[in-house]
Amino acid sequence: MNIRRFARQGGVAAVVASGLVAATADASVYFTIYTLNTPYTATSPDVTQVLMSWSTNITSGVVDQGDLTDWSISFLSGGNLFYTDNIVTAGAVQSIGGVNRGIADILFNFNLDTLTAGDFDNMLQGALLAGASGPAYNVYSYPGGPFEPPYSTLGIWANGNESTRELPGYSSVITVPAPGALAAIALAGLCTRRRRS
Repeated sequence: MNIRRFARQGGVAAVVASGLVAATADASVYFTIYTLNTPYTATSPDVTQVLMSWSTNITSGVVDQGDLTDWSISFLSGGNLFYTDNIVTAGAVQSIGGVNRGIADILFNFNLDTLTAGDFDNMLQGALLAGASGPAYNVYSYPGGPFEPPYSTLGIWANGNESTRELPGYSSVITVPAPGALAAIALAGLCTRRRRS
């Protein structure tokens, strides 16, 4: 599904309204949408896109995990959002499924000058999610990193269970500034013009 149809169906408006974008008034808010090469099949429904909503007070240069005011990762299937991990809220790193994590447990990198997404990882020690209550997914991307498999341009696995690890990678990544609810209206046009890899 393309992001234009997602926006027409109100998907981004719903994301904004649902509180995934909960940044402070001073922070700039962005959506980064990864369209997977192949669906992640260990969920029901399958994941076809990964949506990151994030905000920062940084206006240029490289944003890392310590610069985030808010950060969430959501799963989409056919334009429908069905799982969200709120990683950073109001500058504080949140637990996942009852498993504590701090700033040293996550990774985020984005270059605002070039609008280029870099590495990210919502739980660097994904095996710890075996102790989570309920579904807890380790989602990571190392597009140019020096790591060997199981690292990937985008990988997902559930609850520290290696049998659920899949490396779908992504065919496209788009980042769109979304400073408020009005951005949801304009998103369809912006996405096609601001395509980045």
